[in-house]
Amino acid sequence: MEEDFESRHHRLEESNWWFVARRDMVLRLLRGTRKDARILDVGCAGGSLVKCLLERGFRGVSGVDASARAVRACRKRGLKPVFLMDGTGMSFPDRSFDVVVASDVLEHIGDERAALSEWGRVLKPGGKLIIFVPAFGFLWSGHDEANHHFRRYSKRELEERLGSCGFMVERSSYWNLVSFVPALLLRLFQRRVQRKSADQLYEMHPALDGMLRSALVVENALLARGAILPVGVSVLSVARRDPGAEAAPPHPRS
Repeated sequence: MEEDFESRHHRLEESNWWFVARRDMVLRLLRGTRKDARILDVGCAGGSLVKCLLERGFRGVSGVDASARAVRACRKRGLKPVFLMDGTGMSFPDRSFDVVVASDVLEHIGDERAALSEWGRVLKPGGKLIIFVPAFGFLWSGHDEANHHFRRYSKRELEERLGSCGFMVERSSYWNLVSFVPALLLRLFQRRVQRKSADQLYEMHPALDGMLRSALVVENALLARGAILPVGVSVLSVARRDPGAEAAPPHPRS
């Protein structure tokens, strides 16, 4: 991602409504997980999820990011179990982790099959993958370009990618229904007036930030009880590494 965008990301990820609500959803999906479970946050950015998990007593948490700036930001926050690694080729041994979390990471990687296969490799048989990706190609905007995204996904597309790489999908849903209609209307307006949109990461008025955060937390509670949302600006999937299958090999690199 662009340097200015990454700097804002690291500054806002602790308190911005989107990041706070996404961490809340991850924590809900980790309920019942042992405190000594080994958890890997792929694309950990400034380490807000790593910090959150450590504060809640999880003892086996690690993070990786391909950005040296992100790793330095983690170090400044006192987060030691964070490493500079590419998510498609990590140095961890096979079957190292009980849980892998990848929040808005897969869309940044050109070879998505290599990434999913690598995450399957480091998961123990039956281990859990929690993954978020941006939804719907028709929502593509300047925000995706500023983030250096390769693609957006439908729920079905993400499920198919996971299945082809040796994962058994336990559940899938769209996430962030709250923002879907405003995002769609904004994209339609921008295309009608042929205006290129900028990224959407900025500091909001505290009252609006709080309203959006509260709405998403309510949505999270419904999802945690098994609800499936018909649309949203992201896709959320929880998948298990098939205990009887090896991770699928990546496509040969050209």
